[in-house]
Amino acid sequence: MPLSSLLGYLPPRAAEILLKYRPDDLTEIRLRAGRPMTVTAPEGNLPTGLTLTAEELTETLSKLCGGSLHAYGEVMKEGFIPLGGGCRAGICGSLSGGEVTAVTSICLRIPRNVKGASATLCRRLLAAPTEGMLLYSPPGEGKTTLLRDMAVTLSSPPHRLRVAVIDTRRELYREDAFRHAIADVYLGYPKAMAMELAIRTMSPQYLLCDELGAEEADSVLSAQNAGVPLIASAHAPSLEALLRRPAMKRLDEAGVFGQYVGIKREGRSFFFDIQARGGGSI
Repeated sequence: MPLSSLLGYLPPRAAEILLKYRPDDLTEIRLRAGRPMTVTAPEGNLPTGLTLTAEELTETLSKLCGGSLHAYGEVMKEGFIPLGGGCRAGICGSLSGGEVTAVTSICLRIPRNVKGASATLCRRLLAAPTEGMLLYSPPGEGKTTLLRDMAVTLSSPPHRLRVAVIDTRRELYREDAFRHAIADVYLGYPKAMAMELAIRTMSPQYLLCDELGAEEADSVLSAQNAGVPLIASAHAPSLEALLRRPAMKRLDEAGVFGQYVGIKREGRSFFFDIQARGGGSI
């Protein structure tokens, strides 16, 4: 979803300010009730000079939910609203009685297609076709962008591999990017459920998902036992920190991921630290 499509959700004075920025420079828009509105660009988190009211944030939230807050109650409790087109709105505020009663901040992520950004990773993966790959970094370094490009690259000519894309938060799939791909996409499914369904019914050659969590460990091991490699991502500042998590250590000991990829982004460029299972850069 381009920036121009997001402007219709925003208060008019916020949309007017955003027209001053180059759309390609922005990766996030952050709205806050009674506090500064900022945008995220290669230079960092930039103040816009605008402070929105609680009423403006409530109106924005209603537009994001299509006028029906109740319909989005469950996903809002998980901290986001799916918007389609690879875009989602992150939300935070007050939770009371199991319901989100007030939203004080909204983060609109602007997805990017960076065609060819994952070329190095795809070559590494195809050189060891039975091994999975895990991408890791702190938030905001471009893991989702790279995973999207990997899914498209692997499932498009000349490779044409059957990739089951598990897009629980509707951030990976963009119709324009996947137009010529033969990927099969599970939108909104819990990751563990989608993995099991894909293996039973879609005979994938790769599974691909974002933000792997501890609750998916059993399903990941089942996929490995079925011979389906997994391409996934996780938040972590280092491989050492990643493998200190019990679930990740369990997957590592089972040999689920043959390659671990640390990601660092500088502007529009990606840098990779690729390590084989057991340590050592490759």
